[in-house]
Amino acid sequence: MTVSLTGFMGCGKSTVGKALAELLGWEFLDLDEYVGHKIGRTAAAIIRESGEEYFRAVEAEAVRDIAMMQSLTDRNLVLALGGGTPTIGSIGHIIFGQTKCVYLRTSARILKERLLAANSDRPLLEVAGFEKLLGSRLPVYGKAEFVVDTDCRTAEEVALEIEKLIKK
Repeated sequence: MTVSLTGFMGCGKSTVGKALAELLGWEFLDLDEYVGHKIGRTAAAIIRESGEEYFRAVEAEAVRDIAMMQSLTDRNLVLALGGGTPTIGSIGHIIFGQTKCVYLRTSARILKERLLAANSDRPLLEVAGFEKLLGSRLPVYGKAEFVVDTDCRTAEEVALEIEKLIKK
């Protein structure tokens, strides 16, 4: 089984994903890191140097590769998707149809606080702007099988809720 975590940048996909994988005794994979290793550059560097379209194509290929590997094995996986991964139309059937997809819903206020505190390299925010980008992605995140609110909760608390949801 694969549990995929989706949501806007800063919602805690990687942090919650690691906590969930540890709780379940499963493997954890961060898609941005996977793509970075595959290309030899960080996700931010790929977007900045080669453009978002190229990055999304590589990301889609990576999701297809991971889905293929999962279909050939019996391993269980927690997959932290990139914030924009579910917007790639050609792989929506994989994310929403072949995984137990969980949207980590986080308020705009908390997202802004986390992104500012992290002082992270987020080239898409520079181009699109926070509100516009978040607003464009919310309908896609809403396609997830499960929605878990993350505001004022630890990664472990969120992971425990996800465990209960996926085991029902």
